[in-house]
Amino acid sequence: MLVHLHQYSETDANDVVRSGTDVDPETDKQSYFDVDDLELDEWERVERDDDVVLRRILTYENVTAVSAPQEGGDGDSPGHPGLPGRTLQLRMADSDTGYVENSKLVEAQDREL
Repeated sequence: MLVHLHQYSETDANDVVRSGTDVDPETDKQSYFDVDDLELDEWERVERDDDVVLRRILTYENVTAVSAPQEGGDGDSPGHPGLPGRTLQLRMADSDTGYVENSKLVEAQDREL
């Protein structure tokens, strides 16, 4: 199954907006690092309850199950309490299990149907 998530973070988002200065480099990432195929996380700023948080889209392939474990479970953490979403557990076809904190499920597609 193909799974799309939104993950949230508050890293530096509020500092940038409150200070009124733009900290983004004027050079694109390929020129800055002198690498053509560099993949960096793409976070966007979104407003939430008079605050600004960062959000990114994550896509996972070959997922067999998505669950939202109870707090205090093995390997689970509740995430940051001030951010949207919660910790989601992804079980993969190769038997790996991963956790994504502060995330919301956007869509899950079974490509077999």
